[in-house]
Amino acid sequence: MRNRIAFVLGIALLASVSADDKSDAAKKDSDKLQGTWTFVSMERGGEKLPQGDTGPVITFDGDKFAVKAGDQVLQAGTQTLDPSKKPKAVDSKVTEGEGKGTTMLGIYEIDGDNLKACFDMEGKKRPTEFKTAAGDGYMLAVMKRAKK
Repeated sequence: MRNRIAFVLGIALLASVSADDKSDAAKKDSDKLQGTWTFVSMERGGEKLPQGDTGPVITFDGDKFAVKAGDQVLQAGTQTLDPSKKPKAVDSKVTEGEGKGTTMLGIYEIDGDNLKACFDMEGKKRPTEFKTAAGDGYMLAVMKRAKK
């Protein structure tokens, strides 16, 4: 559960809007992220994490994100997107819950109602691929837009 919270927090950072000239592209990606997403799968250190029947959800609102399990906030913060990078980059600053004070470095990919993100939960090194391996400290999540 602790790993899920940190990962979800990192994902929330994906919705941030860049403040520089890249802001138009970042705004477009941020707009695509807005709303609530459910987790389809997660893995850390090369191993799949159990989902359970009702896993956490992540909600993006502007440059803010919140990962919740029911009414409980597991992680929340802000994110900054950089869609000019290959793969697209995101920095997620955790301001509440698991990992508070950490800036997680990640990559993301949006395809319609599908979202994939991979983060270094400790903020040491940005992943370059959507995969995890034993001992790398990376978390990979695949999400789907929640139906309204």
